[in-house]
Amino acid sequence: MIQYKSINHQNTSLAEREEYFRGFSCDENVPSVLLQTCNRVELYYGTGEIPDDVARHLFRVTCGLESAIIGERAVQGQVKEAYNSAMEKTKLPAGLHKLFEAALEVGKRVRTETMISHGAVSHSLATIEIIEQEHVDLKNARVTIIGVNKLTEEIIKFLKNKKAELVFLANRTQEKARKMAEPYGIEIYRLEDKQKFLKNTDILISATSAPGTIINKEDLTPGRPLLAIDLAFPRDIDPEVCSNGDVKLYNLQDVESKVKANISVREDEVAKAEQIIEESIVKLRETMERIFLSRRQIRVTARESKLSQIQVQELFKRFPNIEYRLVTRKSFGDKHLKISLLNSEAPDDMFTRELDYAVISGKADIAVHSAKDLPEKLNPELEVIALYEAFDKTDSLVSRNHLKLMDLPKGSSVGTSSPLRKAELLKLRPDLEVKGIRGCIEERVAMVKNGEIDALIVATCALKRLGLENEIAEILPFETHPMQGRIAVTAKKGREDLKKLFSEGSII
Repeated sequence: MIQYKSINHQNTSLAEREEYFRGFSCDENVPSVLLQTCNRVELYYGTGEIPDDVARHLFRVTCGLESAIIGERAVQGQVKEAYNSAMEKTKLPAGLHKLFEAALEVGKRVRTETMISHGAVSHSLATIEIIEQEHVDLKNARVTIIGVNKLTEEIIKFLKNKKAELVFLANRTQEKARKMAEPYGIEIYRLEDKQKFLKNTDILISATSAPGTIINKEDLTPGRPLLAIDLAFPRDIDPEVCSNGDVKLYNLQDVESKVKANISVREDEVAKAEQIIEESIVKLRETMERIFLSRRQIRVTARESKLSQIQVQELFKRFPNIEYRLVTRKSFGDKHLKISLLNSEAPDDMFTRELDYAVISGKADIAVHSAKDLPEKLNPELEVIALYEAFDKTDSLVSRNHLKLMDLPKGSSVGTSSPLRKAELLKLRPDLEVKGIRGCIEERVAMVKNGEIDALIVATCALKRLGLENEIAEILPFETHPMQGRIAVTAKKGREDLKKLFSEGSII
């Protein structure tokens, strides 16, 4: 079962989260996904079933509903990064894959289909708002930013838009700093020179991924006023810097508290997001049910003919992950070839009776049929759980010397077992003899070749499935059976698991 552990801003303080993170470790031999953001440290692990509450929690996190700033966008990228990082380290089980794939999909839907992220203030905007509220003259103030990442680049953009002229960037790796700084025309510093650049800094903004503090009390010039904003988790700036009274420090929790006071998210947008999440939970549950069911070997029954077996193969090409075992059976119609289909003497379940019994008695899970073989009234214990559209619904003429229908000599014998085909044929050629024939497609084609009949009418898709396209003399302009060429799957009533398993591509 998939599980998760979480500490977050709702149940812990910033200091408690830092302490937890410093002592955190996970078993590298156990497949898992570690999600670490400013607000939370979460570990998703396990295999098999995904409980709804686990999916709901991750979906809400990804959509920003659990963020300190509701609807914020950054968390979806952090979830994606955590998922990708986990995949690089180890092979994740199917459950974790599907959980995170679904979370990223629902996050995208919520931000596309609702207004929940519109007007949701980011950490970068909040930083600029705090600076403005402190009545700092940005045009003349020296602003030093520590860290190279998306957040600090956003802050640089906003500062430039606010006409800040004295902006500097510091980082441990100068190459990374130079690459980000060049487009904005700002100078860079090495982090190790911090005492040198801090003595002239009016505003300090730090957002690195360092494991501990990088700015301490002894790094600052006593008596020099400084506005410091620490956006890092764990914190970059030691709170002790405030002890001399010249430094005003905002940490991550302060920033988010400031922002939350100014945000109002409309209730209907949150409700829309929650509705999308619930829909996605149902969809994920159905996906996992299909995955678990597909790992079972499905017992399949079908008629003995080569065509029937090809249709089974065609069905399972749609579902390559489903294992199956086929047991063929000779149907009543296959056993009694002398029964004519042209004079209504054949029983309705002529081609399904034995297959129906196998499913009803539990010897098979499903039966695969040519859809037009199904009786008008299906056995009351059974139902059609899937029906797949035909790739060709036409009839073809097979004839000696490949003669077309209108070129057949008067009185030629044309074989068929269908009353509909007989009627269509006689509309065009009442001078021909209709001969009732039975047997598999290959046997019927052989009857033309050995001279028992002059021509044959047969479903085009049957010839194509058997690789007998070369036998087609012409495609006939006939009205055909509405189910011609379609493949039907039947099962006992109530087998919703099987219905879901074979639902993809079904037209019912």
